[in-house]
Amino acid sequence: MTSQQSPEIHMQEIDGQHRMLVTLMTDLHEALKYARATETISDAFDEVVEYTNYHFTVEERLMRESGFPGYLLHKAVHDVVRVQLLDLRAQFENGGRGAVSPATLQFLRDWLISHITAEDEAMARYLDAEAAGSPARVTIH
Repeated sequence: MTSQQSPEIHMQEIDGQHRMLVTLMTDLHEALKYARATETISDAFDEVVEYTNYHFTVEERLMRESGFPGYLLHKAVHDVVRVQLLDLRAQFENGGRGAVSPATLQFLRDWLISHITAEDEAMARYLDAEAAGSPARVTIH
């Protein structure tokens, strides 16, 4: 999947961030799959971790400010992924490129796509309804 094929939730800023995350995860996946230099893989890991933190922080701010009822659950999911990414980064640092499989990164990228189409879509519907001044209904996954 390319960044242009990333699912959209029709929030320009967040959709752009999702495309960037898919691109960064794809770059990391390919760096591992094609046995790029250790420094290249390390840099790609750093970019994924840093940008994921940035993106999650933006989403969490939007949810808090709007009173999104699924905020705590959504943030808990983000927190789990933050820990998983840091664990993968540590595995790579401690064990080299063989310590993290491309399949694991593919799983994370697939998780991101699923998260966008479920949890992030629910957040976007709520924010749209709030902005329109209509009662917001949201299904929490």
